[in-house]
Amino acid sequence: MGVVWHVNSTARGGGVAEIIGALCQADDPRYRTRRFVTSEDPALFEVTKRIHHRLHGVPAGELPDSAEHDAWCRYARANVKEFLTSADPKDLVVLHDPQTLPMAPLLAEAGVRLAWRCHIGTAGQNAVTAATWDYLRQFWSEGLVLVFSSPALVPALDHDHDLALALEKHDHPVRIIRPSIDPGTLKNRPLSDDEVSKTLTDAGLGTRPISPALDSSVVTVSESDLGTDPVIVQVSRWDPLKDMAGVLEMFASSDLPSRAHLVLCGPSPQSISDDPEAAGVYAEVVRRRDRLVSAVRRRVHLVCPALDDTRTNALLVNALQRRATVVVQKSLEEGFGLTVTEAMWKARPVVAARVGGIPSQIEHGVTGLLLDDPRDLDGFAAAVGDVVGEVVAHSGQYAQMGRNAHEFVDREMTSHREIREHTDLYRLLEGS
Repeated sequence: MGVVWHVNSTARGGGVAEIIGALCQADDPRYRTRRFVTSEDPALFEVTKRIHHRLHGVPAGELPDSAEHDAWCRYARANVKEFLTSADPKDLVVLHDPQTLPMAPLLAEAGVRLAWRCHIGTAGQNAVTAATWDYLRQFWSEGLVLVFSSPALVPALDHDHDLALALEKHDHPVRIIRPSIDPGTLKNRPLSDDEVSKTLTDAGLGTRPISPALDSSVVTVSESDLGTDPVIVQVSRWDPLKDMAGVLEMFASSDLPSRAHLVLCGPSPQSISDDPEAAGVYAEVVRRRDRLVSAVRRRVHLVCPALDDTRTNALLVNALQRRATVVVQKSLEEGFGLTVTEAMWKARPVVAARVGGIPSQIEHGVTGLLLDDPRDLDGFAAAVGDVVGEVVAHSGQYAQMGRNAHEFVDREMTSHREIREHTDLYRLLEGS
């Protein structure tokens, strides 16, 4: 039986950690899957977050200077040294996202066969993304297999933005593996109405809202209960590209039904070691909420579950998505967006931005609604208001859209498919 290692920079928080968790639990008779989490380095994560934004086309700071580059390489060497105390050079390795990429040439030098899976990027490549890929390519060791979530996210090597030809032009093997969800996890399993109600009440969103929440592992900012009113939900990290502040502004400035509530749910900023911006983004959303007039503010709820309590976190996200009248994903850029898949699995109507990997999940008007411009607050508000109005009126149109979404996820987006595709990747690395 072969051994496969998945290497990333954080044990929890976000879709990548969840995907790796599912892959490591896969029952594969040919491969035994293990996980290695690299060491924490707050200073380095400031650098890699700039890389993260730049791969999404956002000019958020410069490329690493010589000192930062050298620090990143030292970080890679230290982690490779630690990794090889547990792993055998004959094992297979899948590195995940930019934080781990400088490990690739070092592992290749030790004889390891490996792939790098990049979960982020943008289809709208520009000079910022081109320069960033130019920098990162120095770490692409000979024979490294590159894995992306969508063909649109594969960088064009000659900068001509001809992404349709990018797969053919690469001098590295390229594979496309779309992320997936595991329907059997606590975050995605069916919940009864009573379970949903109790979970939300315990989190401070039910009949006795308080702040902090009754469960100390969840911090909730809430002034009223949800009751039976319409609920708009976005679940995301507190990352500027997820645009939680924009969702709040859209809700506050729109003509949405006066009874509608907005719930913004993201993991506690202290729970995510590799995201130095989370605390600042959350604080800004809190400030903006506090400035709203009381009639609007009391219908805006901020929820931060701690990721070290995995059960509470998963159950709360599940309950929120099932309670939602409509789920929003107003990301400015999005590598894929597993929260979209989760909501679709729960047959929720989803209104999302047409960015990154989201269009590979949503067929506009069939399995959800796509907005071309994520910064169009009026357009988002109109689409969300239309869904809320028709769901409340029980017209049936968006209920059917939700059913279509569930069927699509069941057919295309579960971990069974992703596990099979990873098995094919492992065989490619073995040369079989």
